[in-house]
This record gives sequence, structure tokens and C-alpha cells, in this order.
Amino acid sequence: MSNNFQSTQYLATNLLIETLMLNLDTYDPGPKAIDTFILAQLETLMDKIQQFLNDCTLVPEEDEQIRSKIMMYFYQQPNVVRCRICQKCLNEYGAVIDHIKMHERQNALNEKEPNPKFTSFIKKNCIPKSTDKMSKSMRKFLSKNPTTLVEGLIAECNYVQNDIDNERVLQNLEGCLKQHYPSVKCYPFGSRIVGTGSLTSDIDMFVDLQNGYSGRSDNTAPEELKETIEKIVTILRSTNDWSVNDIVLSARVPLLRVISSNHDNIHCDLTFSNGLAHRNSLLLQYMFRLQPTARQLVCYLKNWNRESCLNSYTLSLMVIFLYQCHKLLPSVAKLQEDASNDMIIDGWNAGFATPTLEELNLKLWQSSVPGLAYMFFEFYSFEGRYFSMETQVVCPFLGDLRVLKSSFDSPNYDKVPAQMERLKRYMVDHQADTDTKRPFVYNKPFVVQDPFEHSHNVAKAIPVEIATRIMRSFELSLQSIANQKESKNLEN
Repeated sequence: MSNNFQSTQYLATNLLIETLMLNLDTYDPGPKAIDTFILAQLETLMDKIQQFLNDCTLVPEEDEQIRSKIMMYFYQQPNVVRCRICQKCLNEYGAVIDHIKMHERQNALNEKEPNPKFTSFIKKNCIPKSTDKMSKSMRKFLSKNPTTLVEGLIAECNYVQNDIDNERVLQNLEGCLKQHYPSVKCYPFGSRIVGTGSLTSDIDMFVDLQNGYSGRSDNTAPEELKETIEKIVTILRSTNDWSVNDIVLSARVPLLRVISSNHDNIHCDLTFSNGLAHRNSLLLQYMFRLQPTARQLVCYLKNWNRESCLNSYTLSLMVIFLYQCHKLLPSVAKLQEDASNDMIIDGWNAGFATPTLEELNLKLWQSSVPGLAYMFFEFYSFEGRYFSMETQVVCPFLGDLRVLKSSFDSPNYDKVPAQMERLKRYMVDHQADTDTKRPFVYNKPFVVQDPFEHSHNVAKAIPVEIATRIMRSFELSLQSIANQKESKNLEN
């Protein structure tokens, strides 16, 4: 056996052991309930470990710095498993069983039609209709009193948003980095800051180390960013205040997941690229101040949502777009009409004015929670009369102006709306890119466009089968709310 092969084995074993320890650490202390299968597996594992140790010969430890670097670059997630067929990440038995059934149904359909025709995502029927029945968990959720539910959710969101530890964690991080980066400044963003977060939500932070809020234009930035993250890891690991949970260098926006030891082990996701995410959160805060019911609806949908791909940010943009189409919120383009508000970050305009509803000549929208949910599900359903998720773009930048997916497939992008000149230039400049993170991914079932960085489809990761389930859930939820409303009318 070669030394290289042995090293590969040892690396896999080291990572596997670390992952197992991290997994076991996620369990609450105290007595635990396990079934006979798990007990037998653990006993078998312990026997194998003992046999392994019996066969081992102790040798000097490898270079500690090299080992630390290897463990930093390579990891296995302790609490996530992936489907072998579609690579979707899951971690609950119920969700896994539902996922298997979905693949089995898809296989049955494929057997009936052995030569399926190619389907374009920018034409009709890119999201197949489903006849699935409502899940037990969805029925249980929809049976709850929505008003009482949202009142509790808003109370929790307000507590999390105003938690004094948010600022303390930020100041502590800045203090740890100040010696190495004197001008460091941290900008919080995400659901905790916007007012749609829960007690378990991470604190997202853009860490501006050297006045990089507006981004960087040099071509070496990605490689330098990796080196920067490595340095930050070393700095934080040298303190007692922070522990490093994960390093994600392959993501569209590389990030570092850390845990604050001094503040209830709050988890934080740190990014280092630019201030776009912070500006996005400021925009959501402004929109939710104009129409507080929009925030209520997002909080309701986050708990209604059973698909992890529809994250808080995606739902927030969908709700804002819904309000824009009902003439209840302004388009981002309108808020950017005055060039004095421009703030250019990596070539995108992330500036915006903040007029009041009165100045915008818009009305405050008051509605019950069931009414808000009905409005959302009706708008985005298959039978929606005003919008088609199949063929159109959720575009908070232009709001009420219809944008077709097919317009981005036109020769020389001639059909791209004139207001999106920045995007058109971007698509021309990057049409030959081989990096899949850069082009605008518009040929997907769901296209939810970032209001500032127009080349970013925040819903591009949603595959066809999940998009189908989401659309079916819209339809079933709409029917359920309508039936409840009809029952109450009959009772009255």
C-alpha cells in the first residue's frame, strides 16, 4: 500500500471522526431515547473501533500547522445528508420519507413516458402540474389560528431584532480583529436585523476589513479573499471568544461560520466581499416600515414553508413584489430615480431614497392574516390571473412592470427592459464566462431577481421537482383558506 493511499485513508478517517464528534455534540445533555437499531449500530461501531485500535501502531504526529490547514479546508457536515439522486440536503426522517416518495412518483411517470420531450424553462409548462395531496404537517399548520400564530411570531421577531446581544457580538468581533485590521467595521444583515428572524436565526455580518464596502474590481480578489478568510480563522481560533464552525469557500459568496462563546453561543455567518447584503437588508427594513403587514406575511410564510429552498430572503422579495403589483409599495427603480442617492457596489446601484407612503401617494394596507395569505397564494398559484411563475420574473426592481424570462434569451439581449441597462452590459461582458456563479440564471423554474444585483437569481437553486411541490402547496393552501372562509360565512 502506497503512502499516498494511506494518507488519503487517514484524512477521511480524521474528518469522519471530527464530524461524528460534532454530530454527537448537537444532542442535548442528559438522558436520550434511542431505538434498538441505533443501539446495535453504535455497539458495532465501538467493536470496530476497538479492533481498529488493536491493529494500529502509534507513529509521530504529522506537522500540526499542515494538519490544521487540511482540517480547515476539508470538512464533512455533521448534521446533513444528501439525496444520492438530486443531492438535496435533508436532516429529518419525515422529510426524507416524503423526498423518497417524490422520487418514486417521478420514476413511475418516467416509466410511463420513456422518451420525455425536452422542456424549456422559459416557455409554458416548465413547472409540471401536480396532483399531490396536502401533507399532514401542512394541514396541521393551516388549521391553526393564523392571527394568534402571527402575533406570537412578530413578538419573537421583535425580541430577536432588538436583542442587545446583536450589538455586543458585533462589537466583540470588531475588538478581536482590531489589532490586525485597525479600520475593521462589521455590518449586520439578514432576518435577525430585518425583523423576520427567530430565536435560532444566525447573525449575518459583512466584515469590512479594509474599507471594502463598495467591493473590489481586481481579478485577484477571489484568491485574496480565501487567504483573508484563512487569516481570520487563525485570529479567531487564538481567542477564547470564538470558535470556527465551518468554512464555505465554494459558495457564491464565500463565508465563515463562527460561534460566539460569550453570548449564548450565537451562531454568526461572516462574509467579506462587499456591502450588497447589508444594503439589501436596509431595503427590506424600509419596505416593511412602509407596509408592516408585509412583514407579518413574511413571518407567516416562513412558518408555512416546508421547502428549505424558499428562504427568508426569497420569501421577502416575493412578498414585496406582490405588494408592488398591487400598487402598495414602490419599485426600486422609482426609489433610484434621483441619482444623488446612488451607491455603486461592484458595479450595481444599491442606493435608494426613503420617501413616506404619503409622499409616494400610496395607501397603508390593512388586512387580516388569512386575507394576506390568500392574496399571496392566489397571486403565485398556477391559475394566477396576474402573474405566471413559469414565464415571468419576480422583479422588485421594476415592480409592476412585467418581465418575461424569454426577454433574456433574445439576440444581443435586445428585449431586456431598458431600465436594466446595467444588467444588459453585465450579460454582454460575461456571456462567455465558464464560472457558473457569474451569469444571470434566468432559465430556471423560479426566477426571483435581486433588487440591486440584477444578475443574481436568488431562487436559482430550486429544482423542478421542488418547484412543482411549492406550486402545488400554493394551490392547496389557497383552497384551504377559501374553504375556511366559506365555513365561517355559513356558520354566521
